[in-house]
Amino acid sequence: MSAPTMPHDEMPRVTRFWNGVARDFDAIYSGDKGRLGRALDRCLRRDMYQRFDWVMEKAADVRGARVCDIGCGSGRFVTALARRGAAEVTGIDVAPEMLRLARELAVEEGVAGACRFVHADVLDWEAPEGFDLTLAIGVWDYIADPGPRLRRIRQLTRGKFLSTWPRRWTWRVPLRKARLGLLGCPVHFFSRADVHRHLEAAGFRVESLEVLGKLFCVVARPA
Repeated sequence: MSAPTMPHDEMPRVTRFWNGVARDFDAIYSGDKGRLGRALDRCLRRDMYQRFDWVMEKAADVRGARVCDIGCGSGRFVTALARRGAAEVTGIDVAPEMLRLARELAVEEGVAGACRFVHADVLDWEAPEGFDLTLAIGVWDYIADPGPRLRRIRQLTRGKFLSTWPRRWTWRVPLRKARLGLLGCPVHFFSRADVHRHLEAAGFRVESLEVLGKLFCVVARPA
């Protein structure tokens, strides 16, 4: 998952949470943990790997494209798309520790020149121009009302918009609510109808909606 943006009343709680777990979260992708931890990730967080593959497939040919990853977290999607030839990939996130890891990763992967990182909430960010591809992966889990940020993303998007949404009524819902609640981080879930409603109200047209594990994975474009 990528690290999220939040309504201002919840923003401090979520920023604190993601700053505190940034390195542990990135280890899900890097595998920098013990054998048992890696096995549990493959079992319990399988859809995180699936959503990464889904984004790479749906992004398709990004050579020369301008890309923005909203809630970029530790930069795994940013650097992957830069390696595939995107002209510029901007990662925006509210958690400074996530952005520090993202910058380090871009240097390690040799793509720092094509990557830009912004510490901001997308709702308040004044982007210099629009993007051919925008992503919001693992963002809506932490936003009670997606509308304002979706409308801002619509203003930034001139091409394809890829997003993931945590499904309501799966076995993982009560577990996530309990675990994150104890850690001080709110979490939200959506039905298929909710996803369509939020995207269409913001000015997007849904091209496809797939179920991957506990997620809705959506390709949309400006209506």
